[in-house]
Amino acid sequence: MKSPKLTVEFFTHLPPETTIDILSRLPIRKIAISKLVCRSWRDLLRTREFADSHLSRSSSGLAICEYSSELRIFEFEDEHNHEHRHNPVTGFPCRKFATIRLPTAIQGSVNGLLFLRGITRQFDALHICNPITRECIQLPTPENYVNSPTIVANGFGVSKMTGRYKVVRVSLEYDRDPYTYELLGITKSSCHVYTLGTGKWRSVASVPPLGNNQYSIGAFLNGSLHWFVEDFKGSYSISRFDLETETFSTFALPPLLESDVHSQVVVALGDYLCVCDNLSDDEVVVWLMKEYGDEKSWTKEIVIRKPQFLRGFGGFASNFVCPVRVFERGHVLMSCYAVCLFCYSNETETAELAHMFGVFDGRRGMQVMLHRSSFLSLKCFPMENVTSF
Repeated sequence: MKSPKLTVEFFTHLPPETTIDILSRLPIRKIAISKLVCRSWRDLLRTREFADSHLSRSSSGLAICEYSSELRIFEFEDEHNHEHRHNPVTGFPCRKFATIRLPTAIQGSVNGLLFLRGITRQFDALHICNPITRECIQLPTPENYVNSPTIVANGFGVSKMTGRYKVVRVSLEYDRDPYTYELLGITKSSCHVYTLGTGKWRSVASVPPLGNNQYSIGAFLNGSLHWFVEDFKGSYSISRFDLETETFSTFALPPLLESDVHSQVVVALGDYLCVCDNLSDDEVVVWLMKEYGDEKSWTKEIVIRKPQFLRGFGGFASNFVCPVRVFERGHVLMSCYAVCLFCYSNETETAELAHMFGVFDGRRGMQVMLHRSSFLSLKCFPMENVTSF
């Protein structure tokens, strides 16, 4: 039998690229332990080369945020298996990113980086953080920031060609009827873009009116962010913001039963742009754009019966049901806005609460988003004040 000393010497003399290839295949927790083996491994695991290698083969997991409590990260053991076998990776209190007793919300997840919005009484505290490296950047407040009355839509993604990470914030000032509180129209719209590594916000000239949809988070897909938009004349569409060219364009919605933007959710589902139609009290209809950019390729892909237990959370929650991930044999992990996660089986047409990720009672509020953990260090972005948490 070879002695442990010879085994260690063998690995420490491997070429760096070979060591990176081996270690990047390990689960997150075992990689963390590997940093303690020797100084050369510790330094190697901090390089951008290792971060890129690990990210290229890491499986997706979940980021689950309980608004006023804790944010937790999970990774699936097999991202295709419908049994949802998973490992807890890490977690931290949400109060690190917001005023105590006020919520923190996930606004985007890209390559292991989370975009967090901490709601405070004065302004929204915006952060980019990596839960694995425990690094964080607090973004400065945009110039000419207006706190109220505004509707804000946020998004986070990476440009397709240059690989630049960008936060997008669309703000809309509006008028309401003083008696009915009905939204009358948008008086002013503005869009600001923050590119990580520049330390400042920039204004984008052309901004479409996103309308009365303050629950919208930009769905990131194919180098672009996507939101619902309305023109206050009964016409709705999807607004697309190209992160490379920083220009807006629109997609037509699928042929829905009725146009009501407040009962529809746009998300990225795998490699497809997805619209979830929640108009019916009994079912959720999931539409996929099978060919990105082709408005004629919208396909009714999944029809899911709303489980009875959703009614216990109130009608508002059941209006915001959407898929998080599709697994083998047609099993779907679903999110019900702010209250719960549940698993739906297309085989049996039944649903059950996903208690394996925690028990959510609908009182504190929760949010879930697909998240692929990475070791990408925020220190690789110049001109940023990176802090640890």
